Amino acid sequence: MQKLEIPTLLKHITAGLYILCLTGCTIIPFQKTALVPVELFDPTDVRQQFAGSLPSEFQLVTSIEFMYKRHSIPSAIGYIDADIKNKSFTVAGINPIGGCTLFELSMKKDKVDCRFAIEEFTRYGDFANAVADNIKKAYFDCIPAAGANVVKKKHTIIFSQPKVPGTMEYVFAGADKVLIEKNYYENNSKVWSVFYYEYQKVNEKLYPAGIIIKHYQYKYNLIVRLLEIRA
Repeated sequence: MQKLEIPTLLKHITAGLYILCLTGCTIIPFQKTALVPVELFDPTDVRQQFAGSLPSEFQLVTSIEFMYKRHSIPSAIGYIDADIKNKSFTVAGINPIGGCTLFELSMKKDKVDCRFAIEEFTRYGDFANAVADNIKKAYFDCIPAAGANVVKKKHTIIFSQPKVPGTMEYVFAGADKVLIEKNYYENNSKVWSVFYYEYQKVNEKLYPAGIIIKHYQYKYNLIVRLLEIRA
């Protein structure tokens, strides 16, 4: 994994984190995808087009903010090196002020290896698996199955399919027919959602500039802002 060049990024990161610190839970710090009528869109084409637009491997630098009960905590700069096809990634969290490493972990085919984490992160609960789970929510499993159930609404196309022990829902919208939302349900209740904003195209592949992970049971939001695409 390449070493994160903190000094060259700080002037961009500081401004971004300052904006995020000022936001409240009800304010989305990204521009929503403009909605258009979808009655003429073919769901099969929408699914295939989006699948072909996603990178199979990538290296990203992001800012990560944790929001809980109206409190906003800028937590880290994240470096993610992911291989979607092989279901693996490495992620490191960096302190944006001092540049020290907060944690580093990897996952390969659902097996998580925590290489390092400061004591404050590991003191309560399974920190490594919690981080890995949120990365999987955000960057993996973004394409509905070919046999998923499809419902068309005025401005959205919704794919749904079983995901043990519940149901996964994928919401597509906009003139570019992109994934704007993933929802996971159990017992007809929404457990968590991932929202995608401001897609950027680099080398013919799409990357969301903003991601919000919302967990309804634990009442937290995780806000991820794209800072740099390295590959």
